[in-house]
Amino acid sequence: MEDQRGTSHVYGIDRHTLCLASLPSHSASQSLFALGTLGVHDPGEVHVVNLNTDEDQTLHSTVHKHTTGIRSLSAAWSEQELMLVTTDGAIELVSLSDQKETRQLAKLDHHGKASRVLCHQQAKHAAVIATGVTVWDMTQLTSMHTLPVDDVETAAWHPTTTGLATSDTHGGLRTWDLRTATVSIECAHAGRIRALDYNPNLPHHLASGGSDGILRIWDLRNPNSPLLTAANHTHWICALHYNPSHDQLLLSAGSDALVNLESAVSLSSACAADTHSDDSTRPTDGLVMQYDDHESSVYAVQWSANDPWVFASLSFDGRLVINTVPREEKYKILL
Repeated sequence: MEDQRGTSHVYGIDRHTLCLASLPSHSASQSLFALGTLGVHDPGEVHVVNLNTDEDQTLHSTVHKHTTGIRSLSAAWSEQELMLVTTDGAIELVSLSDQKETRQLAKLDHHGKASRVLCHQQAKHAAVIATGVTVWDMTQLTSMHTLPVDDVETAAWHPTTTGLATSDTHGGLRTWDLRTATVSIECAHAGRIRALDYNPNLPHHLASGGSDGILRIWDLRNPNSPLLTAANHTHWICALHYNPSHDQLLLSAGSDALVNLESAVSLSSACAADTHSDDSTRPTDGLVMQYDDHESSVYAVQWSANDPWVFASLSFDGRLVINTVPREEKYKILL
C-alpha cells in the first residue's frame, strides 16, 4: 500500500513480542528484520522478515525455534548471528544458519538476571543490562568492565568509540568511557528515560525519550539544556533510532501505539552541507509523519541496515509494520 506517507507492509503473529533488530544482507534491495517472541510456558521463536524492494515487494519470513522466550535481541557480527536475552535472564550468542531452529554458539557466564543486550558493531563488545551494565569482550567471552551504577533503565553504544550512554530510573542520564562517567545530567526527564540513541554522524548529540512522552536531543559538550524538545507522544517513549545515513531523520515509538518520524535537520550533519536555494524544498525541523498502524504499545523501532528509506516497528501484540519515508520528504533530502 502506497499513499502520501509512503509504502506500508504488515506482518502479524499470534505471540507477544518486545524486541526487534535490523540485520545486514548481501543484497542492497533486501531489508531484513528479526523479532523475538515472549514464550513464558512455550518455546520462543525468532522470525526473520525479508522485504525485497526490487521484486514484488511482498514479505517473506523464516521462523527459527528457540528453547525459551526472548525478551531482547541485537544483531551480532555476522549476517547469521544474534545476541539475545531469554525470558529467564540468560545471555546467548546464536546462529540462524539452521532454517528451523536457533543454534547456540556461546552462553555468557553472567551473574544476575539480564534484561537487555546491545552489540557494538565496530568493536566485538556486548553490553549486558541487568540492574547495572557489564561490558563483555566477545572474542574472549570474558567480562571487561562493570560500570559503577546499579539502577540502569537503558543504554546505547557510542557509534565510533567503546563509550556508553546510560539512563537511570529517576530521569538522569550519563555517558561513560567504560570506567568513569564523563557527562551527567541529573534531571533530563520527569521520570524514567526509556530510550537513548546517539547521532551516528554527530556523536556528541544524544537523543533521549522518557516516561513523560518527551523526546529531547542533547549536545554532550554543553548539556545544561536540550537542543530540541518534542512532545508528540501522549504516553511513554519506548524506543528511538537515528537514521544511520540521513541523521536528520529520527524515529520514536511509544506505549501510545504511535510511531513518529521526526526531522531534526538543524541539528544534523546535513545542515552544514545544505545547498538548497529554494526554501520551499528545504527540509525543516518537526514531525514529518505520525503512524498509527499499531493497536498496542510499540516497544521497538529500527531502520533497515540496507535501505535508508525503510524502517520497521514492533508492538507487543506481535504486529510488525514496515514503512518507508514519505516520497516528498525523501526528495527534500536528496534534491
